[in-house]
Amino acid sequence: MAKYKTIIGRAELLDLPARLLTDIPAKTDTGAYLSSIHATNIREVKKKNGKTVLKFNLLEGHGAYNYSREIEMPNFEKTKVENSFGEQQERYKVEFKVRIGGKVFRTPFTLADRSKKVFPILLGRTLLNKRFLVDTDIAHIDRKQLKEKLKDWLAKDDKMDESVA
Repeated sequence: MAKYKTIIGRAELLDLPARLLTDIPAKTDTGAYLSSIHATNIREVKKKNGKTVLKFNLLEGHGAYNYSREIEMPNFEKTKVENSFGEQQERYKVEFKVRIGGKVFRTPFTLADRSKKVFPILLGRTLLNKRFLVDTDIAHIDRKQLKEKLKDWLAKDDKMDESVA
């Protein structure tokens, strides 16, 4: 463990180097235990060799980030997560190698539909502990710009819904 912790802000850019995804907007949430990442089309698939893998589309369809990847993870588990309203959800949990604040490490994420949230990633305490100090005065992302981009994207999404109906 490093002698000094890195200071990060309430909003940061995160990289998933093994997935070739960089500068993903992430919100720091010291109240959340686990980190969460936007994923869609989450499903368990049985391979020909009899093993089950988890497949999902990572970051697909989130208005704040333009790139996505279809991911296949051999190691996953289900976990119960409680939201801020006290409601429990069962989610899949996977581990990714991340780069944030100049540090590279592996950390768990739950997979969730964050398409209606401004940030596709939420950074929880398991990622932050023993690595970072959070200074809420700092934000390496302009939240207003992100919200505006997301608002435009949601407006397009609403128009698509109307044309289908």
